[in-house]
Amino acid sequence: MSEWEDITIERHDKQQSERPTADDVELSRQVLVLSELPPPRWAGICKAALLGSPGRLGRQAEVSGNALIIWGGPKIFDERDANHLKKMVAYTNEKYREILEPVDLSGFDAFGL
Repeated sequence: MSEWEDITIERHDKQQSERPTADDVELSRQVLVLSELPPPRWAGICKAALLGSPGRLGRQAEVSGNALIIWGGPKIFDERDANHLKKMVAYTNEKYREILEPVDLSGFDAFGL
């Protein structure tokens, strides 16, 4: 198995985040800085996990560079949601780690001999 360091959320980038506008007070763009630049496969798993989760965190999510961008309610960073995001990133690490596991092909005979 290759060495894989879990990606974590380092901080909320308040400067890059956008607060709600008068047009939609229920929606704001929040930028979370990740511990490192994730591989494309990790980013895809993360996006699917976030979009598949119920509630306001499931509106829209994407990984761009080393940032996790979430569109959600203006109070997206209350304790409940911060914990949810951490769980989603941990889940993504777990699923990505499974992809890295080598496949045991011992005993497999492709030619049926």
